Amino acid sequence: MKKSDKLLVAWALISILFWWGYTLFGGGYTPFPLYFSLWLGGVGAIVWFFRQRLAGRLQHWRRSNCLKFLVLGYGMVLLEEIFAALSNHLSEGFQLLVFIERIGQFWALNLFAFTGFIVAWYVLISRVEYTNREVFYLSGAWGIFAEHVYRALFTDPPAFLLIAALEILTYGLLITPAMLSMAPRGQRHIPRLWKYLITYSLLFVCSLAPVAMLMLLRSHFAYLFPPARFIAL
Repeated sequence: MKKSDKLLVAWALISILFWWGYTLFGGGYTPFPLYFSLWLGGVGAIVWFFRQRLAGRLQHWRRSNCLKFLVLGYGMVLLEEIFAALSNHLSEGFQLLVFIERIGQFWALNLFAFTGFIVAWYVLISRVEYTNREVFYLSGAWGIFAEHVYRALFTDPPAFLLIAALEILTYGLLITPAMLSMAPRGQRHIPRLWKYLITYSLLFVCSLAPVAMLMLLRSHFAYLFPPARFIAL
């Protein structure tokens, strides 16, 4: 693990500890500590410690790169949203049937929200040369944009500092199994500045149609998606 990776993990741990303290000592309930503890501390730790074995098995999985990438990309989103649904639902008082309903709603929303992210990364990784670290951190930076965390940098800098590292790790983790499954990968070398501009341009363009469809459906069939108090319209 490089020094920058260790600093990111330390930053995230401090953030999680703050959110647990905020929740337990009178700040009011927030889904952040439970969600990030389960997702990053649970799933993230497993993926990290077994990443080499995981990569070997996924690359020897006898399916096309495209099918593996899509299955793993969407699979990670569905898994992640179970934790998101649970963490948010607990603010309502746990009820099994409502929890199951919330899972379905979070799945419906994020299958649309993450389609551009998954499809764009498949196109990019299959054609352009990236290191695993590049994919992870570029995905994490996209998370800062997609979750609107960047706005807090100007309006509430402490809030930005307490959520940014968590979102970077969350989005990096989401794409990691799909990324590890890709073999062979793209070999086209592009200067770094142009590569990063192309990366974010394609992530943005590929997200336009599914996000527009999500907004349209949510405006007409709000009951299919999480209540606005969990994820704002």
